[in-house]
Amino acid sequence: MKIDLLVTFSVTKEENPEASRAKIEDILIDGEEINLAYSHVRDKVWFTTKRIIAMDVQGLTGSKKEFKSFPYSKISSFSIETAGTFDGDSDFKIWVSGVGVFEIKFRKSLNIKKVGRFLSEKLLS
Repeated sequence: MKIDLLVTFSVTKEENPEASRAKIEDILIDGEEINLAYSHVRDKVWFTTKRIIAMDVQGLTGSKKEFKSFPYSKISSFSIETAGTFDGDSDFKIWVSGVGVFEIKFRKSLNIKKVGRFLSEKLLS
């Protein structure tokens, strides 16, 4: 059964991949490493050797967190839309089999093509 998902995350800065490892340590499998990490205030997105993990921090206190996991094997395609003159964000969308679309909005100053290259290597190698 297909779940209709349209989730949008915004990220404003790139982080050291290992700096926030403790936040997802319990859901990483043996040998899984974090390659890229991005954040926006409390929310974070990690690109690991196996999948994309998104953490959505909810509520005023931030004690409730939702983790979404998108294995690379389930990603059927992706698109990149770079920022324009008057548009401050770049858009990165992935289509996940059986789930729907997951979108990450990147601040214009971030290198969205780096993410596209990384995902291309994961999906096409």
